[in-house]
Amino acid sequence: MPLVKVNLRKGRSRAEKQAIGEAIQAALVAGLGVPDEDLYQIFNELSQDDFRHTDGYLGLNYTHQLLVIEITFLVGRTDDVKKALLADINRNLVASGVVGPDDVFITITEIGLANISFGRGLAQRAPVEEAPSSVRLAP
Repeated sequence: MPLVKVNLRKGRSRAEKQAIGEAIQAALVAGLGVPDEDLYQIFNELSQDDFRHTDGYLGLNYTHQLLVIEITFLVGRTDDVKKALLADINRNLVASGVVGPDDVFITITEIGLANISFGRGLAQRAPVEEAPSSVRLAP
């Protein structure tokens, strides 16, 4: 169920956004084992006034091509899996030619199984709880 939000400066072509989305999805499929059809991506295009960042931090140099990627998925993956995912996304984006290696800023947010509904107001990933044995159900 990964939900991916890509924040970027206005001006990217449709082909570039397609390549960005494909690069991220490929890493999610390979690294997390999500089905390819489990695709939820939102692209937020922002003006220069609304997409502000430092020129560099922690030895990195950012350009106007910087992508700020937010990924939300269900809890339960190890730090090693998450670190590998970060590396795979960066590698895929650089290989696609849409960005340099410093211009990929990613955050991961994990949520509980009952904190997502894919529709119908149901928490499809949450375990079904059984009624306590002390509760009597009417016939």
